[in-house]
Order: sequence, then C-alpha cells, then structure tokens
Amino acid sequence: MDYTQRLKWIENVINAERAELTQSLPVDRMTGNRCPSDTLIKLPVKHVSLFRPEKYESGYAYPLVIWLHPDSGSEHDLHEIMPQISLRNYLGLSFRAPAIDPAAPANGYHWPDSHLFVKQFADNLQQTVQELKKVLNIHEGRIYLAGTGAGCSVATKLLLQAPRFFAGAALLKGHFNKTDFQSTTSVSLKGKRILVDHRLADDSDSQISSQWVTRMWESTGADMQAVNSLKADLNNESELLSALDRWFMEGISTAWLV
Repeated sequence: MDYTQRLKWIENVINAERAELTQSLPVDRMTGNRCPSDTLIKLPVKHVSLFRPEKYESGYAYPLVIWLHPDSGSEHDLHEIMPQISLRNYLGLSFRAPAIDPAAPANGYHWPDSHLFVKQFADNLQQTVQELKKVLNIHEGRIYLAGTGAGCSVATKLLLQAPRFFAGAALLKGHFNKTDFQSTTSVSLKGKRILVDHRLADDSDSQISSQWVTRMWESTGADMQAVNSLKADLNNESELLSALDRWFMEGISTAWLV
C-alpha cells in the first residue's frame, strides 16, 4: 500500500469501496432498488493523513493512534512515524497544525497555544473519528494521542478537554506550556494511561521541567509511566518508537487480563 496517500485516498478510495459494496447489496423486491448503504464519509477538516495497517482485517477492532506533529512538521509525518511503531497493529490519524509563517512557509506548520483552538479542534477530531468509523473498525476504548514537541502540548490540552474520548497520551520529547494544565483541578484522568518522556524538547523555561510535568500529570490521577530518550537504548528515534509500540501493547494486554 502507498502510505503517502492522504485525504484523496480517504474520501475517494474508501467511498469507492463502499460504492462497490452497494452494487452487491440485495435488490428490494418492492421498489426494484438496491438496499441503501451507510452514509458516505464527510470529513470536517481538509488536511488529514490516514495510515491503514498492512493486511487490514475488517473484523478486528484496531487501536487508533492520533499523531500530533511538532512545530515545523505536518500531517505527512504520520507516514514516517507509523511504520516505525508498527506496520500491522494500529490505525493512524494525523492533522495539520493551522498556523504558518507567511515569510517562511517552507518551515512547516505550527500549533497555537490556545484553549479556544483546542476546544474547536477536539470537536473536529472527534467528528473525523466518527466518520472514519463508518468504514474502519476502530476500537472505541483504545484511541490514543501521541506526539513530540509542541504536539505534546496540544495532546495535553485535548486529553483534559475530552478525557472520555481518549484512552491516554504518549508524550515524547515534549514541549509544554504553563497553561496546558489549567484544567487539572476539575478533571480526573483515573484509568487513563500517560507515557511521559523525561527529555523535553525545550527546557529554556526554568519553571517547566520534566519533574514539573510529571507532577502535573500525577495530580490528574492518571496511570503514569516514564521513559527517558536521553538514555543510549532510546536515543535513536526508531528505538523510541518501538518502545512506544510496547507501551501501547501493554495497555491492550492489561485490558485482556481484566
């Protein structure tokens, strides 16, 4: 499969597959028409990338990894990231950040530090997932946020904004803002899984340290686990993403045991 395909593949190919399915539906004897299929998917945002695993099995409910790219990245990063996590175990979804520097458009896209933006983004994200569920088997209890850099700040706000929708978040080499956790006093994340990297993308703000970020997450009641990408065995990106795969699978194994 060509993993560089994105929105055009999502809307055109999946809808084409559904059209083919419609051709095979039984004919209604009263009207002579074929029984209608489900509504075609209508994505609420334009700049989306989707990763469908090799040998996709429609009868299996897949975990969904929602990848939030760092500043200067784009939704296309998903197709480099997901194969390094796993080619078979997960569906992947990514969105383009909305801001760009007009003076340097080649520098990629940036996330605004705005709770108002995240509120709207959370609504669009959830609508997108609901639309994709019409044609892809997504496990409702295994929708994870994951990202690096400023994507971790957005993931934090999203999880605190809509805790019931997500199973947790994996935050690697994160960049955080003091305002990310302003909702922690009113939100309980008990039962949610959080993976936090002790290595931050930017520690120039002395008030934001890995210890501070860990304390903030602990205050939510989430199930915390830490990694340290500064260590030799995780310093390589592929090794760190393999560790992310193991963390996802641990959550699935725990759910089976329960």
